[in-house]
Amino acid sequence: MTETITREHVVEAENKLFSAQLISDVDVLNQLLHDDLIAVTPTGEIVTKEMDLNAHRMKTMIIEDASTEINDIKITTDTALSIVTMTAKGQVMGTPLEGKFRYFRVWKRFGGTLKVIGASFMQLTS
Repeated sequence: MTETITREHVVEAENKLFSAQLISDVDVLNQLLHDDLIAVTPTGEIVTKEMDLNAHRMKTMIIEDASTEINDIKITTDTALSIVTMTAKGQVMGTPLEGKFRYFRVWKRFGGTLKVIGASFMQLTS
């Protein structure tokens, strides 16, 4: 029998992910991202788990200041969808980046751990 995910599980996982992104904690990110992760960037580029981890390892993506707000969570047994807004300032490959971003993530339970299996994000204009 599959254990149902609760809202609290997703909030805890989102907060853990955000904290790991802020300090580029590759070990925690490795635990939270599924090996077969597929993420889509605003330009349509497909990003894998290894690409994401390498961006943190190589410090090509640096978050200098950020905050998040969980906008919505939808749960179906062992899978959850989260929508999160992040206000961030940082750099991507040396280019300054600042604004609000909306993330859509698909979380799935594997054993006792939630992992991101799919994601996309976009920059908001307002």
